[in-house]
Amino acid sequence: MKTAPDGSEKTATASSPLRSWQFRKVLTAEFITSLGTQMTTLALPWFVLTTSGSPARMGLVFLIQILPVPLLSMWAGLLVARWGPRRVTIVGDLANAVLVASVPALYLAEMLPFWALLVIVALIGCVASGYLSAQRVLLAEAIGSDEGAVTAGNALFETATSTARLIGPAGAGFLIAQFGALNVLWIDAASFALSAALLTGLPRRVPRPEAAAAHNMTEGVRYLLRDPVLRTMSLAALGYGALMPVVLLALPVMARTRYDSDPHVAGWLLSAWGGGTALGTLVVARLARRISPTRLAAWGGVGAAVALWFLPWDQPALTTALTVAAGCMFLPAVTAPAVALMTLRPPEHLRPHVVPVFGALVFTASPVAYAVAGVLFEQFAVGTVLAGVAVGASLCSLVLLSLVRTPAD
Repeated sequence: MKTAPDGSEKTATASSPLRSWQFRKVLTAEFITSLGTQMTTLALPWFVLTTSGSPARMGLVFLIQILPVPLLSMWAGLLVARWGPRRVTIVGDLANAVLVASVPALYLAEMLPFWALLVIVALIGCVASGYLSAQRVLLAEAIGSDEGAVTAGNALFETATSTARLIGPAGAGFLIAQFGALNVLWIDAASFALSAALLTGLPRRVPRPEAAAAHNMTEGVRYLLRDPVLRTMSLAALGYGALMPVVLLALPVMARTRYDSDPHVAGWLLSAWGGGTALGTLVVARLARRISPTRLAAWGGVGAAVALWFLPWDQPALTTALTVAAGCMFLPAVTAPAVALMTLRPPEHLRPHVVPVFGALVFTASPVAYAVAGVLFEQFAVGTVLAGVAVGASLCSLVLLSLVRTPAD
């Protein structure tokens, strides 16, 4: 045991999340599923884009997949409170394994019209509505309640995700060229099944009855709106939820329009996204105990805005990848503190309801962004659209800078 400055005792887990075997299991499961998902993130839109030639159809696939998340997030919070995050995550893993595998299976059987693909991705989105918030609550259970440790834990959690973003798309680009886009989805399906097997080893926790009360869903919204720090974080999150999907959608479009429809370039651009984020998460994990979450988020927003101003330029693929990596390097400094504050500031019985509301805010803008971005890329040059993203990111950074003068407690 260690002694905190106020004289209270802190567990070793609070000083180092990696000392918790439960955290290591959750982290490993996240890396495995993220690796498969990041391959799908390139493979599925690449399949739609190359077979239809339509960025709008590609955007529609993203839209349909993400739309259920904001619509169902608050009800998903009730499910997490009643079932517990462990059970929701395992069931979500198994459901995702079946749904993802059904895409190549139906394609091989020549039973995959475009509407059927949209139904499948919509169901994946329904699963994600509960899965995403359950993961974060499960993470907090594995770490404890120390603010610095939870911020560091969330940064390490994003390290696993971003490392998968670095490896997955590059590997997917190679595999797509060799075996075709849809065959890559088998790997994603297997990753979900393996994650479910890993998480079955976590201890069972009986959910508290008061945490599952339906009225807590409304109280979660009210708490989020009353708290000035969470309210400001949510406003910034809404902005990034609208902006970053446009950047993500721009990467395969740039590979197609600027770089001769080369899937390898598309893979490397997505890998640059993951590589920059991975580097940023490692830095945030080290800084989490030295800098307050609000200040860390503010300066992360400024750094991301500056980097995104270089992205609209027409440039070689290498410098585009470096620019993407630089912009994404600052994002964990925003997201890790935001998730930590959303998890720890509310009372424990409200956390399963505040976290999904925050997720709903992020994902509310994403479906609109994917739909609008697909149309914008058909009407305007990719550089013009990305210049608008840079303006929006600058505004988000100003919102986050207001937190520097707001106490975190």
